Amino acid sequence: GHVAGAFTGASREGKAGVFEQANGGVLSLDEIGELPLDIQPFLLRVLEERVVHRIGDSRGRPVDVRLVASTNRDLKQEVVAGRFRSDLYYRIGAVSIRVPALRERGEDVLLLVEHFNRHIADKAGSDPLRFSSRALDALLAYRWPGNVRELKNLMERLHILARNSAIGLEDLPWEITAGNHNGATAYSDNPTAMLEAPVCTFEDGERQAIRNALAAENGNLSKVALRLGISRPTLYRKLDQYGIRRGFV
Repeated sequence: GHVAGAFTGASREGKAGVFEQANGGVLSLDEIGELPLDIQPFLLRVLEERVVHRIGDSRGRPVDVRLVASTNRDLKQEVVAGRFRSDLYYRIGAVSIRVPALRERGEDVLLLVEHFNRHIADKAGSDPLRFSSRALDALLAYRWPGNVRELKNLMERLHILARNSAIGLEDLPWEITAGNHNGATAYSDNPTAMLEAPVCTFEDGERQAIRNALAAENGNLSKVALRLGISRPTLYRKLDQYGIRRGFV
């Protein structure tokens, strides 16, 4: 922050800094591990004294702020390497929470696929994409070096480039499908069999589609919902509506 006229281009009314703006609340500092070493003492002083000074002002301004800091670096190693002050590390490290990488979170990948799929579809006013079982298996097997950001970007890419709403293994980027091409099974439609199939009601068809998806996904409801292109709450409602047990295959 700064006071009026503190430097060329300064606001005429002055400007409150982020600590002042967060006074009485929470301040989130993202990527604190990237903070330059020569700036770190200033942050430490504010945290210790709970007072800030605007540029051009000798008057201290008390602040009461709860700090939440995040980083993708190992700050202990940064301290050893001399890139992060040990006193600042111990000052901000009262409570530490490790957020596991996406590759360590198992089927959370499917939950995030469902979330981003519906969010992007809602913004675009379109229908959510539907994923084949093999496509979902590839997404689960992938290591996700870019974590959740990479997954979100993939979903946006698929919504833009997909030829239709059905996403198969061939629609995914090469780096995701590299280990899934060997032993691929080719499927073909049988128009004659389709014509000879008995006519059924919409409800019967929906019930059978759910049962087929349950069988194909071995009862995994997250995969079933994505395969059918519906949300999990909708799937739960349909299971109750048709009297299908969740463990039914």
